[in-house]
Amino acid sequence: MIENFEKYWFIVLVLAFKINVLGFFFYTESLETAYLMEFAAKDKIAKLESKQHLYEGVLNGVLILDGAAVLLLIYYGIRKSMK
Repeated sequence: MIENFEKYWFIVLVLAFKINVLGFFFYTESLETAYLMEFAAKDKIAKLESKQHLYEGVLNGVLILDGAAVLLLIYYGIRKSMK
């Protein structure tokens, strides 16, 4: 796995950046949806709540992937320093 990371580190870096941009987009949309829920009519609240849950799920997934990437980089750094 580390050999693949050494080969394709730039692709991994670009994908991590795109995932973070996607997370930022869903974060801003989540804030906008929360703001709209304050002024929405009762019939539209259910639709906005389902949208809010979708955005929160995607945002949580992005945070988990970011945490995994940080742990991978720490592991890779420790392994490199041990050699």
